[in-house]
Amino acid sequence: MKIEKTNGYGVAISDLESNWDDAFKSKLKKTSQKIIFGQISFLQKIKLLYWFYIEKNKVTKLDLSDIMAKGMKNILFINQQLEYISMFSALTKVLNKKRAIEIMCLVMESTAVEAFSKSSPEDDAIKNYGDSMEFFRKYFYPLPKVCSRAGCLDMILSEDTENCFQYDIHWCVWLELAKKMNVPEACIPNCYADDFAYPDYFKKYGIKYTRNGTLAKGAKCCDLRFEKINASN
Repeated sequence: MKIEKTNGYGVAISDLESNWDDAFKSKLKKTSQKIIFGQISFLQKIKLLYWFYIEKNKVTKLDLSDIMAKGMKNILFINQQLEYISMFSALTKVLNKKRAIEIMCLVMESTAVEAFSKSSPEDDAIKNYGDSMEFFRKYFYPLPKVCSRAGCLDMILSEDTENCFQYDIHWCVWLELAKKMNVPEACIPNCYADDFAYPDYFKKYGIKYTRNGTLAKGAKCCDLRFEKINASN
């Protein structure tokens, strides 16, 4: 199978998420709710639903013109993210931001691996290619262009050598939407999902994934670095 024909190739990350089938989205939602409700008391559940309703109403009044001007036109994706952010914001009202981050990170630990696999290239295609490093180098190559066009990320290929390549993200719609709801911290669990799922996934293909910082935590960029394991110096 050609790389260009593999699952997710040349598709913006925001579009990959919105393209999940309804059954899978429902599964993610049920898992998330189970984890969230398992972390709070009965009274806190009532308060959470109240605040979730309030935060969801705020969404209808948001000015997203600047985000739309970047090229983001995927309303389904926007609505999915704003629902998550509304729940995060509601948690901060019932608990606090620190606990909201902790709980949403627990959600990511239970959902991120399957969600990432859902949008990843077929395992046989990677193995049959022979060189996993070269496969992913070519697989990721269209991302800056398609993500920019979709208005979800401004990213550049900052390093590209025989045994390593790195992408740096300088603008992120996940963070910008969270800022619109006055909870930029809501993006931290999203970044955590990458750091939770990626290391083991890429390790099985002989690739080491690392990251030094994220925009959500105040870094100048979100870096995603991929290095060939046991590469000769």
